[in-house]
Amino acid sequence: MIVPHGAHGQPVSIKIPASWVYAAISVSIFSLLLVCSSIFYSTLVSRRLVGYADSLNRNRQQQEVISSFSLQTKQVNKAIEELIQEDNELRKLLGLRGWQNKVKLSSEPATPEAKVDKISYSIERIKTRLAERRKSFEELRNWVAIVRSRMAHSPSGWPIRGRIVSWFGYRSYPWRGMHTGIDIDAHYGSPARATAAGVVTFVGWRHGYGKLVEISHGYGVKTLYAHNSAFAVSLGRRVSKGQVVSFVGMTGWTTGPHLHYEVRRGEAPLNPMAYLDLNIMSASRLWR
Repeated sequence: MIVPHGAHGQPVSIKIPASWVYAAISVSIFSLLLVCSSIFYSTLVSRRLVGYADSLNRNRQQQEVISSFSLQTKQVNKAIEELIQEDNELRKLLGLRGWQNKVKLSSEPATPEAKVDKISYSIERIKTRLAERRKSFEELRNWVAIVRSRMAHSPSGWPIRGRIVSWFGYRSYPWRGMHTGIDIDAHYGSPARATAAGVVTFVGWRHGYGKLVEISHGYGVKTLYAHNSAFAVSLGRRVSKGQVVSFVGMTGWTTGPHLHYEVRRGEAPLNPMAYLDLNIMSASRLWR
């Protein structure tokens, strides 16, 4: 019923069936529920979409990190392989046994999780291989230190420059028998120099050698300089490499001025040719 505000109007009466009212209420409630559910669903979907986008972004970043680490591990492994190759080349030059790498990496996995595990695995293997490199370089360093120490007291180089007129070994002229050194042609009075640091253990006349200088260099090695005309050192004197020890002459069994040069280990004569151009590489192979 609609009642007018003023006193002169007539009330209007409208009859609405109860079923319409119930239907209107039902539609209103359904519409409200539909709107609320739509809002809730839209909010939920939006959140999920945002979360999904974040997951995709994180996954992309993780893939980039994984790819970067994978590339870095490959580069490190390549660098280690190059180190191993150079290490073995140096060992070959020094006469040492080659270093065999004991660590092998498996094939590349497919899934991201497996790739992460693979990277961890690779890093551990890289640590092991680097530890091997440190051990190998320590071995090389120790051996080079030994060689350098021995080189300082080992004959190397020529006592005097000249033409070799008689070689080490058996000969039939001018005297038949074993020639225990080499004869280097030189002018009378030319200076002969020590081929390594050492101590003079003999200065004087020896049968067949004439005027002889003998120097001990340690490690059981000594050198002899024979057929001299004069001496430049005295018994017991310590000499350095390159120091003048005598002067070329014709004393002893000789047919002309020259220097007879010997290298001995103990009392066993060695071929001096192995020592004339001795360097740290050839010495390392020789001593190894």
